[in-house]
Amino acid sequence: MATLTSAHLLKDLRIVIHNYLYKENAMKLSRIHHDQSVKPLDRAVFWIEFVMCHKGAKHLRVAAHDLTWFQYLSLDVIGFLLACVATVIFIITKCLFCVWKFVRTGKKGKRD
Repeated sequence: MATLTSAHLLKDLRIVIHNYLYKENAMKLSRIHHDQSVKPLDRAVFWIEFVMCHKGAKHLRVAAHDLTWFQYLSLDVIGFLLACVATVIFIITKCLFCVWKFVRTGKKGKRD
């Protein structure tokens, strides 16, 4: 595990500050980020008007708002998975019990 020292951090900061490639990459990413066909204020005005025209735009709401708390917390799925695991464990224990009982009765038969 590498440790961070103040000298190492200072050296790396100087490299980033004085190397022109870092500045070029930052400028390139800034141009890409700011390249928008619609101004942010115009987009905000559009969405505000859209919501007002459609009386709250209920069709844009997240579907999770329509779920019951039981479904939202996935308790039905967790219950089903637990029931499956419990069934498998029950079947395995019953099979092992039957095998153990068969082996035990087989040993008694050999002694007699």
